[in-house]
Amino acid sequence: MKNIYIFVIVMILLFFLLLLTSGSKKSIVGKWKSIDTKNEYYYIFNKNKTCSYEMIVARLDCTYEIDDNKISVLYKGNTKTNTFKYQIEGNTLVIKGENGKDNKFVKVK
Repeated sequence: MKNIYIFVIVMILLFFLLLLTSGSKKSIVGKWKSIDTKNEYYYIFNKNKTCSYEMIVARLDCTYEIDDNKISVLYKGNTKTNTFKYQIEGNTLVIKGENGKDNKFVKVK
C-alpha cells in the first residue's frame, strides 16, 4: 500500500513539473500592429512560416524562421535575409532594429 502512495505522489509531481515547463514560449503567430510610429503598419506571422509586412500603400510578402530569440525574415524578391532579435512581453512584440531602436507591436489577432 505504501508503494502505491509513493507512486501516486511521484506521478503528481511529474505532472506539475510538465505543466510548469510546457507552454512557457509565447507564439509570434498572429497580427501585430506598430505602436511606436506615426505611420501605421502591421506584421502578420502565420503558422506555416509565411508572413507579410503591411502598410497603407503596400504589402510585402515574406517567410520567416525562429531560432531562440532571433527572427529571420526573407522578403519576396530579395536574396538577403534580415535577422533581428525579438521578444514577446505580454501582449507586446519587441523587435530590435538594425539601428538599435526597439520596434514595438501590439497583438491585434
